[in-house]
This record gives sequence, structure tokens and C-alpha cells, in this order.
Amino acid sequence: MNEDDCFPLLLSGRERSEIDVTIRTAASRAEVADVLDRYALSEADFVAGFPDLAKAVQELPDESPPAV
Repeated sequence: MNEDDCFPLLLSGRERSEIDVTIRTAASRAEVADVLDRYALSEADFVAGFPDLAKAVQELPDESPPAV
């Protein structure tokens, strides 16, 4: 295993918590993509580091519903 294989594990506990909370409150996959970009986290690293959360993201709509 090289350093790239364990990237999600290199995040601090605080970063992991921030990612978890932000993604759990996301309203769309687009918001999740923004979070992953903010933390320079690839989809593969996200799935490897947060497998349960990645499953929940699959149920989100692609775009946020329009504001009323």
C-alpha cells in the first residue's frame, strides 16, 4: 500500500468530521461534489474513506431543488 492508497486516512479527525457533517446535510450530489473538490478528495478516495456515507449520497438528487 502506498501513500495514495490511504489518502482518506491522512485527513485529520476534524477534517473527516467536517466532511461527514457537510455531506450528510447536502441536498444534492452537486453539493457533495463541491465538498470533495474543497478537500481535494477524489470519488474513489471518498468511497474508500467513507463507504457508508458514499452509499447515502447515491440517494441524493443530481441538483438541488429550486429555492422558493
